[in-house]
Amino acid sequence: MDGTSVLVTEDDADILELVTYGLEAEGFRVFGAKTGQEALSILSDESVDLAVLDVMLPDMSGTEICRRMKRDERLERIPVIFLTARNEETDKLVGFKVGADDYVTKPFSPKELAARVQALIRRVRGGDDYVFRGLRVTLDSHRVEIDGARVHLSPREFSLLKVLLEAKPKTVDRSTLLERGWGMDAKAGLRSVDVAVTRLREKIKPYGSCVRTVTGFGYQWDVDGYVG
Repeated sequence: MDGTSVLVTEDDADILELVTYGLEAEGFRVFGAKTGQEALSILSDESVDLAVLDVMLPDMSGTEICRRMKRDERLERIPVIFLTARNEETDKLVGFKVGADDYVTKPFSPKELAARVQALIRRVRGGDDYVFRGLRVTLDSHRVEIDGARVHLSPREFSLLKVLLEAKPKTVDRSTLLERGWGMDAKAGLRSVDVAVTRLREKIKPYGSCVRTVTGFGYQWDVDGYVG
């Protein structure tokens, strides 16, 4: 998921590496921590979208980290998945009581964990939201926000953005963009697409650089182009 950041706390270096690799392979940005204090420091300094917390850490429990998160106004809405070797029902009940959203018991498949992370992110955000850093696009209500502030796009500009987001990482040719954005008025010409893309880039700065030109073909939404 583009731009989605996940904190993973795990004191076993091999497991941490395995989990990190699995999540990064699915497009997540991963912050790794081997202790509770490292995890709290990352939560303080970085923007984290979801936390995967090992229950048993050398300096404090994952449940204690979760408790502190839920007491912090800035962190309380971050979804939490617990990782643990324990499988007793009482441990799970304690985890859910302090605010956990899901529970994964060791040994586990990295693919299963990645799928749980993806599902939880979709559930929390809603299936029609696209989020990258400070950019949020709600597709069903045609709403665009940057750092919480509303960005007003014309219907055609929003249509172009929506087509590019739904197609990512594929490139969309200019004829398709013209057809989707202009509909019955598609005779406007391909040059109209280029003009609309220029306006779109300007309105969604600094994320306009994510709209990449593919010379001789069309455009692509590419977060690697972000230069904000």
